[in-house]
Amino acid sequence: MEFEVVTIKGLSSNAYLLIGEKMLLVDTLYSRDFNRIERLFCRRSINIEEIDFIFITHYHQDHTGNLARLKSLSGALVIAGEADAPFIEGTKEPPPFGDLSVMGKIAGKIPEPLLRKYNSFPGAKVDRPVSEGDVIEEMGLEVIALPGHTPGGAGLHDKEGARAFTGDIVSNIFGRAGMPVLAASYSLQEIIASQVKLALLGLDAVYPGHGRVIRPDASGKIGDMVKIKRLKYFQEMRSRI
Repeated sequence: MEFEVVTIKGLSSNAYLLIGEKMLLVDTLYSRDFNRIERLFCRRSINIEEIDFIFITHYHQDHTGNLARLKSLSGALVIAGEADAPFIEGTKEPPPFGDLSVMGKIAGKIPEPLLRKYNSFPGAKVDRPVSEGDVIEEMGLEVIALPGHTPGGAGLHDKEGARAFTGDIVSNIFGRAGMPVLAASYSLQEIIASQVKLALLGLDAVYPGHGRVIRPDASGKIGDMVKIKRLKYFQEMRSRI
């Protein structure tokens, strides 16, 4: 199914507006980025009320900050990975920072009330919790499970267009495929497994949550990055035995 992809750049993260017969917004940026979303819609002469679906790649506040507001304004159907849904809805407290990096270990010593305040965002009901292989038929997109950064991290695969929207499981901040922020991740092993999955999909373009679009040969670029990171990972695991 054909659709146009419009990037909405926030202060530190990306959202993507998919415009076809239906309209789908991938992620919603920080709450303070709402004016950037408004300006994009204004420039394109689109009303926020026209959004049919909002897909959340994972529950972190730089991707969910405007979800409740946009859902209220548009009545859009919210779609997200099943395991992340309780965090998005606010029925379950997000886990603390991970210990996969020095920064994460330091952040883990911050008092829990302060961490909760920093990570807080208005909750919103997930209308359609999804898992690997589910299809958003209205857009012709297949759900890819991409855990590791968060338990229910998920992406959207446009098989026909050889492209995917992948949240934070891979970044492109320095002009090359890179890792997510490990301080905010929980499993290096699952991150790498998710990246391997993307490397095997034959993708020409990957739209990440942070940085520029990875293209051409996005799967090849991610595969090259995984080989390096996977070697380092196994070396680290060996040193702990």
